[in-house]
Amino acid sequence: MTDQPQPLAPSVYGVIGPNVNIYLLDDAGSLALIDAGMPGSAPRVLELIQALGRAPGDVKHILITHADIDHVGGLKQLADATGAMVVASVESARYIRQRRNPPHLGFPANVFSSVVNFFARRAVPVGRIVADGDVLDIADGIRVLATPGHTPDHVGYFWERERVLFAGDLLNNRHGLSPTPPRISWDMAAARRSVQAIAALNPAIICAGHGPVWRAEDDPGRLEALLQLP
Repeated sequence: MTDQPQPLAPSVYGVIGPNVNIYLLDDAGSLALIDAGMPGSAPRVLELIQALGRAPGDVKHILITHADIDHVGGLKQLADATGAMVVASVESARYIRQRRNPPHLGFPANVFSSVVNFFARRAVPVGRIVADGDVLDIADGIRVLATPGHTPDHVGYFWERERVLFAGDLLNNRHGLSPTPPRISWDMAAARRSVQAIAALNPAIICAGHGPVWRAEDDPGRLEALLQLP
């Protein structure tokens, strides 16, 4: 990676797709990762850090939205390479420790997932447990939002200064901004309540776990439309 990476949002860079997105927040000299991707994702993240002229040790925090393997599969390697503190909800911390996905897949996908997790994941210490309403001392304040629905342990992170929401898998932007489909969701009623809560924050930018970054100025009325979904 030789060219200077271009930001996806103010001070936000990323390793985007095809399977999942990992975001890197570079603000005021300190880096924070949001999620850790699939197993094997770490080299691309470390290349991005290097391309920004930074060192792995500049990453001080890794914020986890939920403990699915596509969001924490690279966590062990990234935590070891950076020495960063892992930040997660108490439920996510338990799944990370147990090397398990949170419940949201039906049979037989859940059985296959359990086998893959056992062989592909490694346990990682979580240095900080967070809950709804906590404000992290990162980039002038990142608010933790409990956003269950896709999984029971799910949280989002709202960078208040720039109104950027790191939404994880509460929302998906592969084919337009929408909730994650019911077939891979734990509780759609909870997901709708979580969408209502984040819509009330009026985010200007949403960085979802899958698909391109969404900007309110380019898609006016979309958040309001999400609130009307059954």
